[in-house]
Amino acid sequence: MDDEIKLVPAVERAVRILDIVAAKGPMGLSEIARTLSLPKSSVHGLCHTLCHFDLLREKAGRYSSGTRSLGWTDAALDETALIAEFREILNKTPSLHGYTVTLSTLQETEVIYLSCQNSSAPLGVSFRIGMRLPAAFTATGKAMLAHMPQAELNKILDGPFPAPLTKTSAQSADTLLSEIDETRKRGFSVDNGQVRSGMCCLGAAVRNASGEAVAGVALSMTTAEAHPDVMDATGRAISDFALLLSRRIGFRN
Repeated sequence: MDDEIKLVPAVERAVRILDIVAAKGPMGLSEIARTLSLPKSSVHGLCHTLCHFDLLREKAGRYSSGTRSLGWTDAALDETALIAEFREILNKTPSLHGYTVTLSTLQETEVIYLSCQNSSAPLGVSFRIGMRLPAAFTATGKAMLAHMPQAELNKILDGPFPAPLTKTSAQSADTLLSEIDETRKRGFSVDNGQVRSGMCCLGAAVRNASGEAVAGVALSMTTAEAHPDVMDATGRAISDFALLLSRRIGFRN
């Protein structure tokens, strides 16, 4: 049967390149071509294409595995890889460098912060890795809840509601549900001083290959900065950032 199958040569070569790079680690173009006994010109074209689709990454002339293949497996998301992707993309996004930007995940009714870029802005709070806050009040929490299946969301809303952190914190499940509806319509979530008075945060969900919200990212600023036009622009920026991070872990929209 194997002899009767007509393989596409370019696809076969691409798979061999992916396999050898995954097995041996970063490799140069000449080394790949020599190891696989393939023409260097063919290897160059294939590697360029594989990089375009994030199946390979090129740095200083050496190729390593990309992350698109993460979306082709049902294995649990590796938080370490997610954090690494978050930091790499953030470093390459100058428009976000002046803001506090956080990455968190949802655990029952709380968010847990996985990575933080704290700015020098006087927010009154410094986010730190491992920090926990009620999801009902945070921008990342609201963003993740907005993508949660209704049955799971109802279970959370039916439970005890957390004590408010500030005078503007949501006071009830009904209030939170209304904010979640607004998040879905707007495209990003808003924490208008619910975690800390004087601080405004805008958040968006990070989704995996199945479309599940596995994390959230948020951008923080002072309420004095949070003019409607600024919120609109930064809301789009954090949404775009979340989408890019989602695509790096396998999400396709």
